[in-house]
Amino acid sequence: MKKILRILVFPIVLIWELPQVLSGLLVFAILKIRRRIVRIVREKHHFFIETPNTGVSLGWFIFWTPSGNRFIYLKNDCRMHEYGHARQSARLGPLYLLVVGIPSLSRVFYRWRYRKKYHHSWNNYYNGFPEDWADSLGGIINPKRSDFSEEFL
Repeated sequence: MKKILRILVFPIVLIWELPQVLSGLLVFAILKIRRRIVRIVREKHHFFIETPNTGVSLGWFIFWTPSGNRFIYLKNDCRMHEYGHARQSARLGPLYLLVVGIPSLSRVFYRWRYRKKYHHSWNNYYNGFPEDWADSLGGIINPKRSDFSEEFL
């Protein structure tokens, strides 16, 4: 019965996240051709693809980099953050690229411009929508937030 249910659910989920899955396949192909894939792990119905410097989540494809880690008390917070974006994708379906993708990409461009202008990182990248939501869905607890407890250290 579980196998039949899985076979029935697969096409529905694929159609629900089709724009992201197709974009993820394209990014995967580009990174594969450029030999920028370190490792691939299938977990939680997703492909976690470790790269030297790319962090983006597109449907079932989660590209992450250890160089994107922010917190010393977490081993793979970039991976966790991108998994949070994957959960957003599953919830929003075809609206994900509009509701999350555009604001997230806008924040990336702003961060680049900020760094170029002020010669240091913009520290508020993860403190606004949709990044804070992705952190929450990915299980990241930010020590700068008021709900953080010292027990996590």
